[in-house]
Amino acid sequence: MGYKIVLTSDRTMASDYHGNMFFGFSACLPQGVLPDWFYYSVFCPSGSADREGRLIHANYGMRKIEAALLAKGFNRSEVIVAHPDHLNRAISDETKIVSISSNDPLGIGPATSTFVQLWGGEGRMAVKLRELLNKPSIKKFKPTIILGGPGAWQLKVHPEKRKKLGVDFVVVGEGEVTAPKLFKKILDGQFPIPEVIEGEIVRDKDIADIVGGSICGIVEVTRGCSRNCAFCIPSLKKVRSRPLNHILAEVQTNIESGNRGVILHGEDVFQYKSKNLRVNHKAVVELFNRVYHISGVKWVTASHASLSSAMSSPETVKKISKVLELGTDKHPTKAFQVGIETGSPKLIHKHMRGKVYPFKSKEWPDVVRGAFKLLHENHIVSCSTIIMGLPGEDQHDIQQTIDLMKTLKPYQSIIVPLLFTPMETTRLEYAKPLLKKDLSPKHHELISVCWDHNLDWFPALWANYGRDNSLFVKTVIGLLLKLGTEPLRKKVHRNAMKHGANIR
Repeated sequence: MGYKIVLTSDRTMASDYHGNMFFGFSACLPQGVLPDWFYYSVFCPSGSADREGRLIHANYGMRKIEAALLAKGFNRSEVIVAHPDHLNRAISDETKIVSISSNDPLGIGPATSTFVQLWGGEGRMAVKLRELLNKPSIKKFKPTIILGGPGAWQLKVHPEKRKKLGVDFVVVGEGEVTAPKLFKKILDGQFPIPEVIEGEIVRDKDIADIVGGSICGIVEVTRGCSRNCAFCIPSLKKVRSRPLNHILAEVQTNIESGNRGVILHGEDVFQYKSKNLRVNHKAVVELFNRVYHISGVKWVTASHASLSSAMSSPETVKKISKVLELGTDKHPTKAFQVGIETGSPKLIHKHMRGKVYPFKSKEWPDVVRGAFKLLHENHIVSCSTIIMGLPGEDQHDIQQTIDLMKTLKPYQSIIVPLLFTPMETTRLEYAKPLLKKDLSPKHHELISVCWDHNLDWFPALWANYGRDNSLFVKTVIGLLLKLGTEPLRKKVHRNAMKHGANIR
């Protein structure tokens, strides 16, 4: 049996990552850094699928498109969210559209670009997308290929690569309104259709609730960001907070699908129902409290948070920690992704002054230190990023970032240094990227400081984060940490010194 519309993704997005969503970021490692057999067994095991190839837990963006199609009159018998390894079960001569969600179709996103520059190879997500598009069922039945998702901008910027891949249409931006219209036009033969379609901003009432389980129980609570950082795509989206009853309904759907935990997703969970970037303490605490006390929910965390929001409302952080029972044997810690980006007040003021609001740009290093301390004391791990090579960066800016990183040593956290990569639709889309050959000795020193921080914290973090994993995963990761930490540290130090960095 085949389906008229097949929604799918590349293989790196068809996994529950052993219940550890942060394992999903390992897809940014280039192909070849880790052998495929090791990567897919330890970090990205295959997601479960039913007899027809339908994913039990799927990428949240695909779930939203599925929900939008059903809400607009498409029949369940016409639409399937399919596992990429089982497309032969879902695609037939009845299939007219295959819609693919991709985070990084060409392997040129910031994280992938950084690792490719530093370590060589090709982005794993790009490799797996090509493999997907060359599946025998796609080649045989030749459905119309549509690509959307966070990385769709890449195929807008590179039309020649879009044609080479065989992608017919690209949807950039939000898809819940645009996708049903586009799919209907294709099915009705209403051509010509532009090859690149800008997704319409979706009104809250038009955001349909998911009807199937999402990976690791992700549920969207806010969409967009009003901090307006110059390098970031979400800052260009209209900010919306989902009604609590819709959030609770999606949590219930996830529990019924077999998930036992929930990740509340937004660019800054503390901005739920906020006004003018002021934390709505009551609404945020109610959100966590109501979700955590749904029958069947065993744990709750958030995908992203802002250090400025946390620091501006310490009582909210403390209350969330108490509600979620963090710091107990039941839940020792949870992790939020946060952005540091730089220790330079000058660069903050130039590119992201909204990031530090309600504080001032000159206060940014103090905000970062204070928020890290606050989150640490409330058993929340800060998984953070910094960006090297922001336009206008000089050696003093890099030194300020180094100095800030060193002061974060006491706080449980991870700090990932990234090379600046301009992205389409951002205010810095035409800026010059930072390449490996352009790294200064100070950059290498900064990379070394970040890796020292991470290697010091990895064992303790894994003891909490990985404690509920299978014996296989715990054993493999435990051995890697035990045997690989110091050799990796020495390798990083040698490389930094080779490039003139001052390593102490």
